[in-house]
Amino acid sequence: MEQAVQQLKEWLASEADKTIVIKKHELEDVDTVHFSLESVDYRSSEDVIDDYLEDALILRGTGHTLNADGELVPLPQPSYEIAVSGLQIHSAEADQAELQTDRARYTITIGES
Repeated sequence: MEQAVQQLKEWLASEADKTIVIKKHELEDVDTVHFSLESVDYRSSEDVIDDYLEDALILRGTGHTLNADGELVPLPQPSYEIAVSGLQIHSAEADQAELQTDRARYTITIGES
């Protein structure tokens, strides 16, 4: 596991049992997810059969996404995946991290437990 991925995994794991807000900027789209984080796992693309799955951090817990009408809609699974190919951490402070991957730009903010 690359050092930046390990750093992000440890930062997120230290925030277990808290609510985080993930803003994902991909192309011209911005998704906002409110997620109650329970744990963080790492999935290596070498450990899966499906060729389309990349290295990723798997956030375990429950969450909601903010739809176009401003309503919170439950996520379909008890997890949230951040593909970590090309991960660069621009900042990781006590309550917020900004990162860039090959796919998207993320801002993760720690909320109240």
